Amino acid sequence: MTREVLLTNDDGIDAAGIRALSEALSAEYDVTVVAPATNQSGVGGNRSWWETTVEYTERDLGYAVEGTPADCVAVAEVALELDPDVVVSGCNHGPNIGAHVLGQSGTVGAAMEAAFLGTPAIAISLYDRGNLPIPPTVSHDDFALAGQVAADLVGRVDEEDRLPFGADVLNVNVPAADDEAAAAPTYRLTEPARGFDVIEFHPGTDAAGSDVSGEDGERERGTAGDGDPGGDASGFGERRGEMGMELRDRFWREFLRGDVADDPGSDRRATVEGEVSVSPLSSSRSVVGDRVGETVDVADGTVDVAEE
Repeated sequence: MTREVLLTNDDGIDAAGIRALSEALSAEYDVTVVAPATNQSGVGGNRSWWETTVEYTERDLGYAVEGTPADCVAVAEVALELDPDVVVSGCNHGPNIGAHVLGQSGTVGAAMEAAFLGTPAIAISLYDRGNLPIPPTVSHDDFALAGQVAADLVGRVDEEDRLPFGADVLNVNVPAADDEAAAAPTYRLTEPARGFDVIEFHPGTDAAGSDVSGEDGERERGTAGDGDPGGDASGFGERRGEMGMELRDRFWREFLRGDVADDPGSDRRATVEGEVSVSPLSSSRSVVGDRVGETVDVADGTVDVAEE
């Protein structure tokens, strides 16, 4: 029996990535596309509620939804009455790495929505080490390896519709097809990196090559093109306004420079090294484990499990 796949994304139904995945997956599986009508990047797991009417229309590739990626998953189940064996979200134009990104990514948000509704899901994102952080343009061919990886992982869903590694969601980051590592890719089991940090950037005063805060709180000088704020190649030094302060993420600056101190098991390290990063995720995000249901004693200002 042919496996049924629901395919969605956050870049929109006309994006090259979802069309490439649709072609790759359709060679082996029964694929239905339900994707946002417009680009919904960065909306996370947001849903349209109550007074908002979610409209959808049929297009050549599938169904275009006037809503978020999570809306698309809900529309597929409720309005279209689909019952897929697995949901694939992607392929995103740019990486989705780091623990802090999981709640911000519409690609991952759609996969999590599917998991909440009881369907295993795979989020697929493309990174291009030659054009970081995000390639200015992409073509169908750039997603060739992503299509192969998506088809491979869908094939690993078992007969009871369970993902490998006991995951509810697999967050996968794949190199572009022209990466030298793509010819014989290494699949690395990873966890989302936790090296998140925020720096301040003053658009009216911090120009390219200006001083910015270093890791130890001292001032360090950015060099154009090296991934520091002010680096022309990275875009971190763009003047987006003349007043106020912007908050920028050191996590990405380090990634752009390849200056990553993460352990080999982090998704950020895997992408720096050109590997296919596979991060198994739980939809519950709970860490209570086998202590669930126990009562808690909060006497004397301490918190401990109560004896019964």
